[in-house]
Amino acid sequence: MHIKRFSLGLLRSNCYVISNQGHAIIIDPGYESLEVIQYIEGENLIVDLIYITHGHHDHVGGVKQMKSHFDVLVYAPKKDIEFMGNFPLNRFGYPIPVDVWVTEGYTFDALGKSFIVYDAPGHSEGGTLLYVDHILFTGDTLFYQSIGRTDIPRANSEILYHTIKKMYRIFPKETIIYPGHGRHSTIGHEQQFNPFVRL
Repeated sequence: MHIKRFSLGLLRSNCYVISNQGHAIIIDPGYESLEVIQYIEGENLIVDLIYITHGHHDHVGGVKQMKSHFDVLVYAPKKDIEFMGNFPLNRFGYPIPVDVWVTEGYTFDALGKSFIVYDAPGHSEGGTLLYVDHILFTGDTLFYQSIGRTDIPRANSEILYHTIKKMYRIFPKETIIYPGHGRHSTIGHEQQFNPFVRL
């Protein structure tokens, strides 16, 4: 399985293209990007789906473009519908085209692998983690030696703290984390060196 990271837009949000055996999924296309499209087409990949870790604008802004171009289903957390549906917290003026709303424990098969969704509230009510093969896509919950912001609507610092503590308990130390911004890390590294939440 190959993971390609793109840092997109003004906020340098990470968009990931995960591929295996000629197929791919896109995680968090936060901004429209010809670079992502050209990479996928240049590698002759068949996109199976798009997954959104949480509903903030810098993680969903390219969904409409990618869905239209590749004609695939979009999976997103149901508890973040306020940021993506016809609600005041949606910054786009149109609903994000989500096909499948997911919650804790939802699983799906893609790329010959089984993916599992975990709820990860705190940075947003509907934040999720996506786990596959000792790899964890953490959205804006946990970063390399940092954590998600909680000074924004629907965020809660105490809930985020407990979410990350739970992550430290349930995922092995060698689990690689791919966050919504910045470089990758591991659960073990964050347990020891994260200045905001340690084991």
